[in-house]
Amino acid sequence: MAVIDVVVVCWNDKDKITIALDSVFALAEVRADPQFARVVVSDNGSSDGSVEFLRQRYGDRLAIVENAANLGFAAACNRAFAATDSPFVYLLNPDAEVRQGALVEIVAFLEAHPRCGIAGSRIYNLDGSVQESCGEFDSWSGAFLRSSAWGEWPVLRRFANGAKLRAWDYESERRVDLVIGAAMVIRRKLLAEIGPFDERFFLYHEEVDFAKRAAAAGWETWYVPSSAAVHEGMGSARGLYNVERRKQRSRRAYWLKHHGRVWYGSLVAALVARYFLYAAVVVAAGFALRRVLQR
Repeated sequence: MAVIDVVVVCWNDKDKITIALDSVFALAEVRADPQFARVVVSDNGSSDGSVEFLRQRYGDRLAIVENAANLGFAAACNRAFAATDSPFVYLLNPDAEVRQGALVEIVAFLEAHPRCGIAGSRIYNLDGSVQESCGEFDSWSGAFLRSSAWGEWPVLRRFANGAKLRAWDYESERRVDLVIGAAMVIRRKLLAEIGPFDERFFLYHEEVDFAKRAAAAGWETWYVPSSAAVHEGMGSARGLYNVERRKQRSRRAYWLKHHGRVWYGSLVAALVARYFLYAAVVVAAGFALRRVLQR
């Protein structure tokens, strides 16, 4: 049995997925012991020849789970979870690449922290900057600020974290509410206890929902900067129509699932009401200007 399963979801990613796979096979821990990590590609019905290409390029160095259609990220991961059995599962986007030591470092961290069920690697952008890859579970005020322009005001920005901790340097280990799924590890015991991803989340927010369920069951989520990856971004969403609408749909599903209709309804009402506030300010400013001009 491998120590860790590396799962990469593929959907027409023939031109990108070698970035992720080659980086895993190039790790010193994998070169020294090929049994340390088992690499699994969960293919969502790719039509660009990805499966044939992967078999030709990598042979039996990786396993391929062939899904009949594009099931979405959550469902594709779940199919790979069911086909593997290592103590840890590392999710890696097809447009991300792990840096040296990424797997051995994050495995060592989880072995030293038995209540850590989820851990995220430090993620770099292509330009070398660090991605804001950790976040907080939504509060009503945080959701309102992020859903409106108010969350970008300097005085309010730190209260609108969501999936991003905005006032932190990402330099040290830290217990967090959630980490993004581009480069993160899940303990197998956690999957056995709370179940896999909720497949109602086709793309986006599946890892947030999973972290929320893990926290409710008493498990911890950590950010582990000694494990690092580089992520281009938009790998799983490339080619999908109206990505922003998909994000909004998943966000709404998450809010309804974990906060209920009253919470969500009051949020929508407040977001709509702010436009009436804007209108009132404009009207008041117009009357004030008219008075000034009439003097």
